[in-house]
Amino acid sequence: MQEMLLLADSGVPWDVASKWSRTRRFAACVAITERRSRETYGLIPARFDWSASRYVDAEA
Repeated sequence: MQEMLLLADSGVPWDVASKWSRTRRFAACVAITERRSRETYGLIPARFDWSASRYVDAEA
């Protein structure tokens, strides 16, 4: 449910996101979070490490 709320907050229509697979929704959330961490919140850039299934410092 949190992924749907993040997508909706980012402008993805609920009916569109609800038709996506869980994997596609997760990937979209990862992309949104990476962009927001850099642009919106001024945080240290992060990227998602798919093999470890967690965020890591993008500058490392």
